[in-house]
Amino acid sequence: MASKFEVVVFDLGGVLLEWDRHSINALSPAQFLTIMNSTTWHELDRGNVSLKEACKEFGNILDEDPALVESAMDQAQLSLKPVVTLVQTIQDIKESRPDLKFYVMSNISKEHFKMVQSIDLPWSMFDKAFASGIEGMRKPDLCFFQHVIKETGVHPRKIIMVDDTAENICAARSQGMHAILVNKSLPSVGGILRSLLQDPLERAERFLKDNARNHHCVIEGHNDIILKDNFAQFMIWELTDDEDIIYLKWPYGKTHGIDPTENGHLNGHSNGLSNGHPNGHSNSLLNGHSNGLSNGYLNGHSNDLSNGQLNDHSNGMSNGHSNGLSNGHSNNVSNSHLNDNAFDPTDVKNGLWNYFFEAPVLTSRTFPPDADTTSTAYLSLPARYLSTVPDVQLVLEKMATNLDLDGIMQTYFDPTRPRTTPEVCCNILRLFHKFGFASDPRIQKTEDYIVACLTHNACLDGNRHYSTPESFLYFVARLYAETPSISLRKRLHPVRTQLQERLNVPVNPLSLALRLFAAQEVGLDPLLYRKDLDRLVALQDEDGGWPAGHFCCIGRTGARIGNRGLTAALAVRILRREREDARLSI
Repeated sequence: MASKFEVVVFDLGGVLLEWDRHSINALSPAQFLTIMNSTTWHELDRGNVSLKEACKEFGNILDEDPALVESAMDQAQLSLKPVVTLVQTIQDIKESRPDLKFYVMSNISKEHFKMVQSIDLPWSMFDKAFASGIEGMRKPDLCFFQHVIKETGVHPRKIIMVDDTAENICAARSQGMHAILVNKSLPSVGGILRSLLQDPLERAERFLKDNARNHHCVIEGHNDIILKDNFAQFMIWELTDDEDIIYLKWPYGKTHGIDPTENGHLNGHSNGLSNGHPNGHSNSLLNGHSNGLSNGYLNGHSNDLSNGQLNDHSNGMSNGHSNGLSNGHSNNVSNSHLNDNAFDPTDVKNGLWNYFFEAPVLTSRTFPPDADTTSTAYLSLPARYLSTVPDVQLVLEKMATNLDLDGIMQTYFDPTRPRTTPEVCCNILRLFHKFGFASDPRIQKTEDYIVACLTHNACLDGNRHYSTPESFLYFVARLYAETPSISLRKRLHPVRTQLQERLNVPVNPLSLALRLFAAQEVGLDPLLYRKDLDRLVALQDEDGGWPAGHFCCIGRTGARIGNRGLTAALAVRILRREREDARLSI
């Protein structure tokens, strides 16, 4: 995506350079404020008086020795240090956008500008520095901005001004420049610059790759906890179609994407497999698995499996595995089987997924499998992986008979946890419709329940398991877009109106991404959600990801859960679709 900006203009003090105010002791902050607001200071900035002349007048104003004032001002200049993070960002942007021009525009006397040029700032990356004491103008004089615009030879709409003073920002904007105010209470200026000058889609895609298999969930108020779950991983997989960036644990113990050094078990995608070992025979894999691997699975698996487990595994392998291995994904599927446990495809328990990848946190010590993660698993698993789980009909039957007193399909496969959740019901229905069982009469009450929740805006304040209304609207929108049932689609049509009513309502980044994806999914006019899309792009962090936000919660405590990787995965899909729509409209 080409940026419209060609020039970036930076202030020095408070932007590229920061003061060490503790090292300035010759004058108090109040005394500095007094002289900085004097007309003499302004004349010094414009170069109309020398530093010594100005200090003499400052001495009169403060009733201090002019030499003391000059010493204090020199202390201030000598305390300046480069803002390393911003300088690094500028260098990164310059590398990716060599066509960009960078300038300095600062209120600074001739004498002090000479001093700061000795600071270890990479001055060569700036095309020119406009020092007020040399140019004879100071900010916020409009003539100074007009002078800089003329010197750059670029239309002000293509210029970004970065300054730490609101007065100067106002002046820059009045001349048509795009201005960014630097303030510790505001988002990182580096992140804002990257979003304006670099492709947010490329940055988001790189973030997902760079953090592969580390897209963990976070829990508000529990920064000490790293939450590894299957649910968010499946959502990321379904959105990106990239199995190499996620990790999973099957109901019967098989794992995918685990670091071999973690938990003492083997990773189907170890370094050996990814570094030029087409047969998967890295050293880490030869310990205890040589026989099974050397024979290409023909002998069952390792010797460990020969003790009464061979039949179970061979059945699993013959049940559709040849198809999965013949479609160009042999490494992906076979590698994931390196740490299989025995798998009985006729046992529905092997298809009921648990939310937690590891031990449960902030809830009971043991935690049952749930219909939400299970539905999302079967919705997300590519066809070549369906042979690693029991037939979906077994799971659908389990769901259709797991009803509450109202005949609605429940969240947990556990009679001691009677829960019914609208969002979970959406995903269950998505599963029934995807695999051709939309006419099963047992799902009708669940469908009616979803429609009632939608019609009456039941999830406006979230619920026990989901923290925002966007979560419900997202899953309804997915059902709306995916169902082949014309009648259900008609009943779900109010989702368009509800999404439109939610547009521009302030929410956390993950909820915003869910809303935008849903808006695209149901076909809302892109002009309606343009501000929301711009807001999402502006929230992108410097590393290319987004803040985790939240979309679901721990039922027992209400602690809200978010995931940076999920937000990024949604953003990637949103930005791709937005560009594709724009391309088709040309």
